[in-house]
Parts: sequence; C-alpha cells; structure tokens
Amino acid sequence: MSNEQLTIGIVGEGKMGTNLFYYLLNFGFSLIWVCSRDAETDKIIRSFNKKIKRSLDAGIIDNTAYSDLQGNTNITTELQHLKHCDLIIEAIPENIDLKQQLFIELERVAPCDCIFASNSSSINPSELSKFLLEKTRLIGLHFFYPVAMKDIIEFIISVNTSLDVIERVKQFLALIKRNHLVLSETDSFILNKIFLDFQNEAFLIVSEKNMTISQMDALIKNYLFPVGVFDFCDSVGNDIMLTSVRNYIRDYSNKDHYMKFTLELERLVHEHRFGVKCGSGFYSYPVEANDEDPTLNDFKTKIIERLQYTLASSIVRFSSQSGIGTAILNNAMKEYLGSEKDLY
Repeated sequence: MSNEQLTIGIVGEGKMGTNLFYYLLNFGFSLIWVCSRDAETDKIIRSFNKKIKRSLDAGIIDNTAYSDLQGNTNITTELQHLKHCDLIIEAIPENIDLKQQLFIELERVAPCDCIFASNSSSINPSELSKFLLEKTRLIGLHFFYPVAMKDIIEFIISVNTSLDVIERVKQFLALIKRNHLVLSETDSFILNKIFLDFQNEAFLIVSEKNMTISQMDALIKNYLFPVGVFDFCDSVGNDIMLTSVRNYIRDYSNKDHYMKFTLELERLVHEHRFGVKCGSGFYSYPVEANDEDPTLNDFKTKIIERLQYTLASSIVRFSSQSGIGTAILNNAMKEYLGSEKDLY
C-alpha cells in the first residue's frame, strides 16, 4: 500500500474532521472531504485554497505540489463522491444513531473493499456495524486532537474485523507516521478510560471542598501535565464527555464511584453549558488566567500525590486487563497528555 495509490474519504467538518483533513494533506493521498449539507462549504473551500496558496507563497510547497493539492482534493457535500475510496474515516458527532445511519449509506456507495473507520471516542465498531451487510471492514481509528501533535492512535478491532483489514490499516498508519495501539473492544478507548479515573479523582477532591476547579486545573498544569481536567472537558464538550463517560462505565461494576462526576456533567448539559463551543461550561469564556493559590501550600503535596497514585494505579490496572505493558501505556498516556514526565 502506497500513499500515491490511496483515495481517502473524511466525513464531518467539525474540529476533528477538519484537523484530520489538514493533517492527511501532507501525505500525497487523493482526499475527498464530505461536509454536512448545512455546512458553509463555500467558506471551507475558500479557507483551503487560501491555506495552500499561503504555503506556495511562503515556499513551503512548490508549484507541482500546489497543483497536486488542488487536483487531488475534493470538498463536497455528496457522499456519492466517495465511491472510489480505499478508506473512509467518519468524524461526525458522537451519536450512535447518526453514525449507524451514515455507515448504512456508505455501504451503498463505497466499493466492497473500502475500509470504514470511525473516529468515535466511545462507541465500539461492532455497535456501529450492527446494520451492515459486511461487518468485517468497519474498525475504530481514534485520533487525538490536535492530530499533528498527538503521535498515538487507538486502532480498535472487533471480533468481525478481517485480518486483511487489520494489515491494510497498519500500513496506512505507517504511511501517516503515527504510532498506535491495537485494541480489542474489551480494551477499547483505554487511554480515555485511564484519564477518566484521573478526572474523576480530581472532581472528587474538588467536591470535598478542598479546592475550586480553577485551583485544581492550575495545580495539575503546574505540577503534572499541561492540560487541566475541567478545561479539557470544556474543550472536548461536556455533552460529548457525558456520552463518553456513560459508555465507558456502562459495564463497570463500580459505577457509583463515578456518579458525582457524571451527575455534574449531566447538570452542565441540562443547563446547555457545553463548554468552549457555547461560551460556558465548567468555566465561563473568555477565562482569565488562573494562578495557583498560595493557600494550597499546606496540602497541595498530598493532592498531587493522590492524583499521581490514581493515574499510576489506573495504568497498572488497565495494563493487567489488556495485556499491554505498563511502559507502553505510560508512553501512550504521555503522548495523550502532552507530558514529558513518566506517569507511573
């Protein structure tokens, strides 16, 4: 499999769909980007043309590369344009009904050897392929945002996934220069599940009235890694977070342990406080810089140690469950969180 031979489809013009499109532009594929019918497609096309023209003017690409990008890229609203794809990546909202319907439509359009990949962050391939005639070709490819900065992908396979599909996807991931974890559905979304343990513990500490959410995020960013728990939720979207958390803990025996955090997400969603995208979530936007509160000095070491213990314990637990080495999971989590420090 070589990139010159591949035609890749992307469905969805949201943050991740857009990010995927611009990352994959760098590898010489023929790209078809299908946006929803209510998207501002003309604006999206103008933005694409401006970006590649700036790259040409800045000497980042030459005239040949500029012409290739124009000739090999199709931004459209028509699924029919995906009829010659080798791989189609779905990046639409985290709604199982919408995703299932999309794949039903793609099965009618795409060639029989086209691989279907979902960028879902919480829904397994077997659930998404439920109504497909051919279930062997649908897999999960869970990219992390921003794609160019996160050198880790969760490649999720079901019991239906064919060996040929697995091998072809591995070749594709090698072409786009991205490390990956191959996960069964039992261990799917393992990095998010590990981080959920950390997020939940941070919220429990806040709910004990030991500190505010802004103090917690400041402490995490100053001493652990460059992303806070609550600004992470607001960035992803609390509606998406709620759906994901519900999916992750659905089969957990200790669901109650996550109840306070889940109820808080439910409250925010009920109040339409989805996060950055609507101007309000755990924070109101724009947010003023949050400095660490010096009054925390007496017990911040204990909080940091408690959070570190939670993260390390979660890595060990999921390593034991999945058979993936702790060192591999540690490195994957470091990439996921943008951390230079070992996490266990």
